[in-house]
Amino acid sequence: MSKKISCDYFIVGSGAASLSYIDTLLTELPSVKIVLIDQKAAPGGHWNDAYGFVKLHAPSLLYGIASRQLEGNWLKLVMTKFMLPWNHRATKLEILNYFQTYVDDKVAAGQLEYYPSSYYDFSSSSSSKTHKFSASGDADKTGTDTTYEVDVRIKFVNGVLGETQVPSQAPLRFPVDEGVRVMTPNDIYNEHLEDKSFAKNKQRHYIILGAGKTGMDAIIYLQCNMYVKASQISWVIPNDIWMLNRGQGTPWSWAKALQENDCDRDKAALALEEQGSFVRLSKDFQPTKLKFPLIGTDELTYLRMVSKFIRLGRVTGIRRNADQITVEFGSNNDPWIPPYAADDIVFVHCASPGPFNGNEPKELFVSDQELNLWHLFAPPISLSRSVTAYLEAARYKGTLDLNFGQKLLQTKKNPEAESPMNTTKANDILNQCFRPFQIGMGELEANKEQLTGIINLATFIALADLDPEVVYKWLQGNRLSFIGIPGFKSGIYESLEKFVEKWEVFGFTEDERQRLELVRDKLKPLEGK
Repeated sequence: MSKKISCDYFIVGSGAASLSYIDTLLTELPSVKIVLIDQKAAPGGHWNDAYGFVKLHAPSLLYGIASRQLEGNWLKLVMTKFMLPWNHRATKLEILNYFQTYVDDKVAAGQLEYYPSSYYDFSSSSSSKTHKFSASGDADKTGTDTTYEVDVRIKFVNGVLGETQVPSQAPLRFPVDEGVRVMTPNDIYNEHLEDKSFAKNKQRHYIILGAGKTGMDAIIYLQCNMYVKASQISWVIPNDIWMLNRGQGTPWSWAKALQENDCDRDKAALALEEQGSFVRLSKDFQPTKLKFPLIGTDELTYLRMVSKFIRLGRVTGIRRNADQITVEFGSNNDPWIPPYAADDIVFVHCASPGPFNGNEPKELFVSDQELNLWHLFAPPISLSRSVTAYLEAARYKGTLDLNFGQKLLQTKKNPEAESPMNTTKANDILNQCFRPFQIGMGELEANKEQLTGIINLATFIALADLDPEVVYKWLQGNRLSFIGIPGFKSGIYESLEKFVEKWEVFGFTEDERQRLELVRDKLKPLEGK
């Protein structure tokens, strides 16, 4: 069966990224009609597939959608859970209920058509205004699979580029012999729920694969919830990483520290450690990566209690020969033979890519008909998408400062024509003024790419309205923004001052320096804020 439908915005993906975008878009443009589809049976993206004991790493205050609190009523939180709002970290169930309720409300209000269990073929050919997707019979409750042809009046929005890949949906990427027991955190959680004796096996030894936040969560769950002794846990760590100390460090800390230390990455990281913003697993190992994990000091204590740390690089294979397990690390490193019986070993797969899924879009505002949702700033992800929606709404309403945008582009040379660009098209200005922020930087590099988030924030404030204070006040009123926290100062004007003053130190070109100077001058009213 086939049907034709129409909408203003056609959005693929109903995870946190798309929903935070939709929320702000509907706040700014309440009359637009949105069609939202997703392969999953419910909104919430990867949270549907995440392990049952997962919680937000950051405070609930800064996650979700701008129009409603994830942490709930503050007074009720204090009185019933004896918890301060900024200490609340939502559980998987709380997050899924939060997103489902929002989607249900918008569907009931007639602003949103939602099609779960639906598939969009990104490789299929379609005109810029017409798109197709297929929906299972469960999606529209007809019982019959349906192909929809969508007439899109304004934009197609790709909301799945930043989709997080969790272990339950991403098998290990290296060979594992038959007879080797591998469990995901989901498996561990479910087994523990169904059989409490599972955790009581004192001979079992857990080997954690993956040094990211999932691996950390698994170690803490084993010790705190299953009461597994630290002596029963080993941890394979391909690379030591810097971690943000929850309550002390923020995702903006790294860029700020780079400014203060003239882009010297080691000095910046050690300075943050001295301040208490950065922590590491061991003083004996200098981390080489930063992927913005947040961790509490109590959690760090449990991680450090692990009986054995294996730092031999990335695992390339797990072999079994009779009662012996061999873990391989490629031709350049010796294998590791765990000193435990093969049947007593459980490898806990925490080595999925997570948000570092290999997608690195080069453009956000691709065209008048297409938009990519991606990071403008460091995590949490919600603010980036909310800001993107505000920019798109300003483009649609005609409230962008296009004259200022034109000035920014006139300093940027066209590599083909070798002459100043001359464009006044709003979408072109947005696309050329904002660069995607890549959170998967690999090695802990210190260069201007790590400053993209601050530059995007400054450009947003300068470009989204004729008056930068209007945009700044919007940020202050946005629950997803650090700027909305009482007493928080962005220092955005001061950052630009430093970039302009030391542009060569930070690696900016003369052309980039001129643009930074223009943005700085427009943000003069924000000095000291």
